[in-house]
Amino acid sequence: MFTDDQLKKVIRRETISAQYPYSEQDDDVLVDFIKPLLDDMTRAKIRYTMEANHFGSGYASYILLMCYTDDFVTVTEENGEHEEDRRGLFVLISRLAPVVAIVNDAWQWRRFNDKGEDHGVGGTMVDFPELLIDDKYRQLANDLTRLLMKYHFTILQLQDVDKPLPFDEKIRTLSRSRGQYLVWDAIFFWED
Repeated sequence: MFTDDQLKKVIRRETISAQYPYSEQDDDVLVDFIKPLLDDMTRAKIRYTMEANHFGSGYASYILLMCYTDDFVTVTEENGEHEEDRRGLFVLISRLAPVVAIVNDAWQWRRFNDKGEDHGVGGTMVDFPELLIDDKYRQLANDLTRLLMKYHFTILQLQDVDKPLPFDEKIRTLSRSRGQYLVWDAIFFWED
C-alpha cells in the first residue's frame, strides 16, 4: 500500500498526501477537520475519548480515539467515587496521511469524584497492529468504518501494516527496536 519513499517521508514527519486537510500540514487544521466526524459519532451513540496532544509529551504521528458504546461500560460506585471501565476499539488517525487503523481490545478506566470531576485515568496503549475485530465489537467497527470513509479516510488492514519495514531506518518509537520495525511503526509511532 505504501511505497518505500512514502514510508521514509512519514518517518521524517512529512505528509504524503495533497488531500485536505493534510495539504495544510497543520495539526490544528486536522483536529478541526475531524470535529464533524466526532459529532457524527455522538449522533450514532458512539462514545469516545480523544488524545490529540501527543500524549502530553514528545510526538505522536497519530490522534488516538478510544471508541465504545454504553454496552461496553461497567460502572462501579464506592466511597462517593464513580468509576467507569470502558471496553471498545481504538481508532488511530494518522497526522501524515489520510489513513486510520481500527484496533481491537481498547480498554480505559476513568474515575470521577462525588462532584463529577475526572481525577484518574488508565488503560492500554497501542503498540501492535492487532486489527482483528472480535465479533462483540463488529457492529461498532462497522459503524466507525462507515463514518471514517464518509470523511475520506482509508481504513488500513492487518496485511497493510503487519510486515517488516522493507529498508533499514531509525524510527523514534517506543514500541520496537531498530531491525524489528514493522510498516506499522513507520505510520503509527510515538516518541517520548
